[in-house]
Amino acid sequence: MKLPIRSLVLFATFCVFALLSACVNGGGQSSTITQEEAPVEKEMVDGVEKIELGYIEEMPKVDKVPVGFKALLIGNLEFSEQIKTDYPTAGDDCRTQILKQLKEKKNYLSVSGDTAKKVKAKSVKISLEILDMRITSSTARMFGGAFAGSSFMDVLITFTDITTGKVIHKKVLSTSNNAWAASYSGGSSDQSLPSDFGMLIGEYIYTVVPATK
Repeated sequence: MKLPIRSLVLFATFCVFALLSACVNGGGQSSTITQEEAPVEKEMVDGVEKIELGYIEEMPKVDKVPVGFKALLIGNLEFSEQIKTDYPTAGDDCRTQILKQLKEKKNYLSVSGDTAKKVKAKSVKISLEILDMRITSSTARMFGGAFAGSSFMDVLITFTDITTGKVIHKKVLSTSNNAWAASYSGGSSDQSLPSDFGMLIGEYIYTVVPATK
């Protein structure tokens, strides 16, 4: 028995809306997971724990480095030639905000981007490497909206005690924007992601490295 064309169209429309609803609801399921249901194993990247940073007011609870420091030396962001070609300003935008965030704290004797600078105070060098990233273009966001996907960045951060040369902290920090929110903002949160992430990284460093007077 053949169904009327109108019925087929209505059925197809219902299926599409049901699929979209499932996708949207699926994106928010993590907030309903109880502590008992949460996965025990931490996400790792080549043996290094990966930490998601989302909001500056909600820094994850991680162990602080074992000793305090008076000075921070922030190295340049390292990244592949491909990332440099695709996103030439991402590294500088991110690092600028890291330095700005830490200097505004006025918690350390010195915060410098000059790693060759000789600092007598007890110092820690912070090395950064962009492992992977994706910034959705404004054109893709315009035509694809939320379906263009999320923009994201993964950065390996390494803390080295300059006095001893010992690595005292090493993590992969990650962040991503909300694809639905980005579509409503016309992609502005895509383009500002490196700067926004820099602010989060700066706050993470401040949280992890205690200052000594």
